[in-house]
Amino acid sequence: MSSQYIIVLICLIVLSTVINAFYQSTSFKSSRSEALQMSTKKGTGLKDYDPSNYKDSNSGNYRRLSDQLAAVKAEEEQKQKERDELIRKEQMAKLILKQENETFWNTPNDQIIGTQEKFFIPPSVLEIIDDLDNQLIGLKPVKEKMRRYAAQMLVHKLRSDNGLKSEIPPLHHVFTGNPGTGKTTVAMKMGLLYKEMGFINSGHTVQATRADLVGQYIGHTGPKTKEMITRSFGGILFIDEAYGLYKEDSRDYGSEVIEMLVKFMDTVPNTDFVVMLAGYRNLMTRMMIANVNLMSRMGNWIDFPDYEDQELLEISSLLARTYGYIYDQPAQAKFIEFMNIRKEFPYFSNARTVRNVMERTRRIAASRILKDALENGTRYTMKEIQTFLPADFQVVIDEIAKLPRDSLLP
Repeated sequence: MSSQYIIVLICLIVLSTVINAFYQSTSFKSSRSEALQMSTKKGTGLKDYDPSNYKDSNSGNYRRLSDQLAAVKAEEEQKQKERDELIRKEQMAKLILKQENETFWNTPNDQIIGTQEKFFIPPSVLEIIDDLDNQLIGLKPVKEKMRRYAAQMLVHKLRSDNGLKSEIPPLHHVFTGNPGTGKTTVAMKMGLLYKEMGFINSGHTVQATRADLVGQYIGHTGPKTKEMITRSFGGILFIDEAYGLYKEDSRDYGSEVIEMLVKFMDTVPNTDFVVMLAGYRNLMTRMMIANVNLMSRMGNWIDFPDYEDQELLEISSLLARTYGYIYDQPAQAKFIEFMNIRKEFPYFSNARTVRNVMERTRRIAASRILKDALENGTRYTMKEIQTFLPADFQVVIDEIAKLPRDSLLP
C-alpha cells in the first residue's frame, strides 16, 4: 500500500510540473505577442529589440578557437612549403653536382670547348675600358682591376656553357683614397661595365652621402635609407664619404643605415643590389674595423693613389683639349709652378684641384681678351680666343702666393 502511494505521489508531482511549465510558456508567448502588438500600435515596430540580450555567451570563445585553429593550419602549410623548397633545392644541388662531376671526369683535358668566334669579350665592354683609359689619367691598378673583371666574365660564360659551376663574383666594393682621385667616375664606369658583362640589370649609379641616408629624428632614417636602396636596384648604390655613417656615439642614426645595408646585401641578389663605399683611407679603415659584419661582405677593396706631378699635367692637358684651348709649353710650366705652391696648402684634391684651376684660368683668359679689345680696340682673332697664355696662370699664382699656408683654397 505504501509503495502504491509513493508511485501515485510521484505521478502527481510530474503532472504538476508539466502543467506549470506549459502555463509559463503560454504566458510568455502571450505577453510577448501583446508587447509586439503594443509596439506596433505605437509605430515603433522592432526597433527596441536588442539581439545582444539573446547572444550565446560562448560564441566569442568559439571564434577565438576557430581563429587559432586557422592560424595553426596556415603556419603548418607555410612550414610544409619551406620544407618542400629545401628538398627541391637539395635535389637540384645534387643534380648539378652530378652533372659537374660527369663533365669533369668524362671530358678529355685536350678537348676544345670554345672558340674565339663564339666566346669573346663584347665590343661594348672593351669600349667602356677604352673610355676609362681616355678619360682618366693614371690609375693603373684600377684599370687593371677592370680588365680582370672583363676576363672573369669571359671565363664565367665558358664555364656555364660547358656545365661547370660558375657563380657571379662578389661585386661590392670599398674605394679608398683622397678626394679627386677618380672614385666617383670609376664607380659609374663599373656600373656600365657590370651591365654589359651581364652581372647587373640596368647599370645606373645612385650617388648618396650621409645627408641622403640619415634622418634627423627617430624613425626617419629607415625610410630615407630604404628609398635610396630601392632606387639603386639593378645598378649601384655609391656612398661617398661613407665613413660619416660611423660615429662612436651609440645614439647616432648612422648605425641604422649600416645595419640596413648589411640586411639588404644578405637578402637581395647580387645582380640587383651592389654597394660601393668611398672615403679617406684611414677613416674607412676605422669604420670597417668597427663594423665587422659590413667589412666581411665587402669583397673588393681598391686604393686610389694620389696623382703624380706628370699625371696632374696630363689631366690639365686633357681638360684644355676638352675646352678647345691651345695649351703650349710656357703655359704648362706656369701650371706646374701653381700646383707646387697649391700643395703647400691643406686639402689638396688632385684632379678636382686641377679642374678648379683650369676653370679659373678660362675666366681669366676671357677677361684678358675682353679688356684688350676694350682698351686697345683690337679685333678678336681665332688664336686669341682659344689660347692659354702664361700670364693667365700667373694671375692665379699671384692670388695664392702670399696667403698664409693654413688658408682654405678650392
